[in-house]
Amino acid sequence: MIDRRTLLRALGAGASVSIAGGAIVGCTDRPTGADRDPDVVRLWGIWASDADIEAEVIEAFTAENPDITVEVSQVPSNGEGDASSVITAVRGRTGPDLYYMDRFNTSQFASLGLLEPIDDLIEEHEGMSPQEFMSGWVKFAADELFYDGLYYGLPMDTDTRGMYVNLDLAEEAGIDSALLDPANGPLTFDQLWEIEEEFSVQDERGSYERVTWIPWDDQASLLMWAMAAKVPFYDNDNCRMLLDEQPMLDIATRYAEWIERLNFPRLDAFKATYQPPNAPPTQTSFFSERQLFQITGPWGVRGQADYKPDMNYTVTHLPVQNEGDDPFTWAGGFALTMPKGSSMSEAAWRFMTFYAGHEGQKTLMNGISRIPTNLEAIADPEGWNQDIRFFAELLDVAQSRPPLPVGTKLWDSMMTMQESLNQRSDTPENLVKEAQAYVDPTMQQFCPFRLPEGFGEPDPNLRLPD
Repeated sequence: MIDRRTLLRALGAGASVSIAGGAIVGCTDRPTGADRDPDVVRLWGIWASDADIEAEVIEAFTAENPDITVEVSQVPSNGEGDASSVITAVRGRTGPDLYYMDRFNTSQFASLGLLEPIDDLIEEHEGMSPQEFMSGWVKFAADELFYDGLYYGLPMDTDTRGMYVNLDLAEEAGIDSALLDPANGPLTFDQLWEIEEEFSVQDERGSYERVTWIPWDDQASLLMWAMAAKVPFYDNDNCRMLLDEQPMLDIATRYAEWIERLNFPRLDAFKATYQPPNAPPTQTSFFSERQLFQITGPWGVRGQADYKPDMNYTVTHLPVQNEGDDPFTWAGGFALTMPKGSSMSEAAWRFMTFYAGHEGQKTLMNGISRIPTNLEAIADPEGWNQDIRFFAELLDVAQSRPPLPVGTKLWDSMMTMQESLNQRSDTPENLVKEAQAYVDPTMQQFCPFRLPEGFGEPDPNLRLPD
């Protein structure tokens, strides 16, 4: 049952909940999963484009477990924290037993009362503590599933970000190849700007004909650059957001300077020319050889093979502030969770641990060009596509977004700030204050709150195959 406090939290976090006669409409008031067949597992699965690969996981599971039936539905993604589909399903008693969802949103969904904790299932079926069991997955991914002392799912894939380089364009422009070799460490921003001055071309009207980089394009964003600078978004000791503090203001100011220097409207017009909205995947400014650097994730390796197999390219580190700075990247990914109303049956648990375990991740990650989070799968040379090894090696320096119960508001505030800076509609000073005023009051509803112990630290158990 969703109680009044949860409702207030939902409204504060931007979720849509209907009220009539002073009560929440359509809440399930039956025991969790009481009227479900315990041997049928209902799954809201992976995105439709890779459903065939997920089907291979289900086929392998059912071959080993012929007494269990898995029913799959592809449900529109929860986006950057949109809980409406899950809330509707919980209200209507039509939710799945398992839900493949954006891992970053787990803490928020758990705080809204939309997910079931899995600790009791771990103890019952695995015979060990939740902490011991969850140590079988990469720590930051497990941390993203931890809220208020309990775990709310099992990690699936992860991804890191790198900078793809068109080596033929670089050679044509006379750029020192040593600067682009990841073995030599990251480029600095100063070096990147020197390359930009050599490479980018504008016609007599100022319109771009080719560009070096776009610091807000694809996987690049203000949020990413803030994470690169180790901006502290949240004060763990005092339970408050830090979006109006000097570190965030410094990054917003730097980003505003980039916007000014690169001329956002002209770059926006460039993107619209070579990569218009809803263009086919073959039509990008990078594939058109009009853009030297493209910041994206490991899925780009499969994209290169499928859509531009003849391009001579490499992937290097994201740029850093100072020479000698450690490489940086950020990682996201998905998880399997149990929404309210799940049967939480032994069958559901067996499928959940198979899908998110070694065998399930091995099948899925090879198909979708993502990195496993299961440590056994990561250590298996056949557990993932070795063509994305560079991205897997970056896990040692990867950061993740803090798993806060206001994750959507944090994301929205950063995207709003980025768009305002892009349009030069407000100053960095005003925007960081607005972001703080937008997120922190909602965060106060969850205090006291602490991030998982050791959040952000590398996982000492992570091993890649030789």
